[in-house]
Amino acid sequence: MKKLIISLAAVLALSACVKDALYPYPSVADVKNTVAYYDTDDVTVTTTISALVDIQEVNLVYTAGSAAAKTVKMTASGKTYTGVIPAQPMGTEVKYFIEALTAGGKTTSATASYKVGEAPVDYTKLKLNELNGNDKFIEIINTGKDPVTMKDVTIFKDSGAEATWTGPATLLQPGAILLLYSEDVTAAGKAQEGYDEALVFHSGLSAKKAVRIQLKDPAGNDVDDFNLVTVAKTAPASYSRVPDGTGKWCYTDATPGAKNATDASDPVTGFAQ
Repeated sequence: MKKLIISLAAVLALSACVKDALYPYPSVADVKNTVAYYDTDDVTVTTTISALVDIQEVNLVYTAGSAAAKTVKMTASGKTYTGVIPAQPMGTEVKYFIEALTAGGKTTSATASYKVGEAPVDYTKLKLNELNGNDKFIEIINTGKDPVTMKDVTIFKDSGAEATWTGPATLLQPGAILLLYSEDVTAAGKAQEGYDEALVFHSGLSAKKAVRIQLKDPAGNDVDDFNLVTVAKTAPASYSRVPDGTGKWCYTDATPGAKNATDASDPVTGFAQ
C-alpha cells in the first residue's frame, strides 16, 4: 500500500510538470481598406492580428475581376498588419481575404470587396468658402469627414450655360481648402508661386458687381450657390464664410488657401432669396 501511494504521488508530480497546449489559431479583426476613387489608386488593406503563439505569416489574397488570385505578404507594426493591392482599371471588382498562420493553425477572414471608381461620395460637404474679386480667387472647402473626389465637379458663373471650371482627378481631404485662381490673375503672373493649371477658372471675378457662383456635383446638381444680386458696397477684400465652410458670408481680409478671418462683424447682404 505504501508503494502504491508513492507511485501515485510520482505520477501526479510528473503530470503537474506538463503545460497545457496553447490555442494555436490566430484572431483576425478590424479588416479595412482605403478607397479606389481612380484607376491610379492603390488600395491599402489593414487588419489586427493576435494570437497566443507566434504568428508566422499573414497574407492578403485578392482577385481582380476574372484574373487568377494573387497573394501579398502583409507587414507588421505591432498587432497591425498592412498590405497593398495595386491599382486596377476603372470598374474592376476586387475581392480579397486575409489568412494568418501560426505553427499550429490558420485563420481566414471573411471575403471583402470593392469596385474601382464606385466609392460613395458626399458632394454636399463641399462648400464655397471665400470669393475675392480683387485678387480674383475662389476657395472650395471640404466640410465632411471623408475625402471628396473633385473630378468633374464644376463651377458656373453668372448662370452661364458652360462651366467656368471643371475639377481634375484629385482628392480634397477633410477640412482642406482648394484654391482656384482666375485666368486674369495667372495671365498677369500674380498667382501664388507653383499654382496648378488645373486650378484656374476661366472667367473674371468682381468685387463691386452682382455675381453668382454656383458649385455643382458631377451630375449637375447644385452643391452651393453664392448669388449676390444687390451690392451694398465694394468688397474691401474678400467675401468669406465665418467660420470656414459653415458660417454666414462676411466682408473680411483675404486669406487665400488658408483659414478665413474670424471677424463676423460685417455681414454681406443682398443675396437672392
